Amino acid sequence: YNNEAIASCIFISILNIVEELDIARSCLILPFLLDDRTVNYLIKNEESELELELLIKEQSRLFVSFNKRYLSLLPITINSLMLLSKGNQIKIENKITYNDFLNIEGQKLGDRFMKIKQIIPKYLSMIEKYSTSQLYKILNIQL
Repeated sequence: YNNEAIASCIFISILNIVEELDIARSCLILPFLLDDRTVNYLIKNEESELELELLIKEQSRLFVSFNKRYLSLLPITINSLMLLSKGNQIKIENKITYNDFLNIEGQKLGDRFMKIKQIIPKYLSMIEKYSTSQLYKILNIQL
């Protein structure tokens, strides 16, 4: 359900938009986007401008287990990034960059992925104004 295949598609979709990604920031993506409750909430509120801190405050039940999701999805994050790297889809150096060898646009990758893909731009706009360290603090990630 939460596996390297869907995770890889999420990373490729995000890198198609942002072109490069901080490694530490990449670890925050799956706990956010692979949570069905969070995805469904964002889809329902797609038209409204949501601030991350306000979302966490108003929908605290969605974020109570964020640190637990972060820890459990860390191996899938690492495995997905390594698979994409070994397949020459991405390059991992100081940042993660996309090599543009695999185009998943127009592919039928399932209803769940399509819901996630629909909210990726909203997710990116919610986190863009924060530094990576601020995101870790806001999301209560315990390292």
